[in-house]
Amino acid sequence: MKELKNTINEKFRFEQIYKEYSKPMFLYAVSFLISEEEAEDVIQEVFINFWKDNTFQKIQSVVTKTYLFRSVKNNCLNRLKKKDVLQDRLDVLREEVVEEEMMTWNDTLIQEVETEIDRMPEQTKEIIRGVFFHEMKYQEVADQLGISINTVKTLLKNGMKHLRERFDERMDLFLVIALMK
Repeated sequence: MKELKNTINEKFRFEQIYKEYSKPMFLYAVSFLISEEEAEDVIQEVFINFWKDNTFQKIQSVVTKTYLFRSVKNNCLNRLKKKDVLQDRLDVLREEVVEEEMMTWNDTLIQEVETEIDRMPEQTKEIIRGVFFHEMKYQEVADQLGISINTVKTLLKNGMKHLRERFDERMDLFLVIALMK
């Protein structure tokens, strides 16, 4: 009985960590890889290893965020090396901020992202807010807006591409999106 309770508690803790960090990690991975599909693969691999190795139980919760983001970064760099495009991304990496500093956001940066999102077409704006701010699933957003899930995916992809281009020089600002609620 005690073993079952521990297993349930472990699963609950892991799910809470996943809910809190998966979207910011995705945005961080996209900033390295550009491809959303590859970024999703990276996040999946990081969380599989995080669960499989019981790492989430071994590390202190205060370093969970740093551990996960560092794992994403390392996984992305490994993928870039395999693709032999590391040289193309070195400029971004040279300007990299220490992970702890990267996690510190200020209100001015958040306002810039919100302002840029407000300039987007209405549906795109609603999709980005639904997915990233309200943690809605693509299907939930599609149902709410009365559009297909493919339209949600397309508009979200276009909106994220626009933000990536707009904040190309300041990827730290682009990552703020995941932390706004």
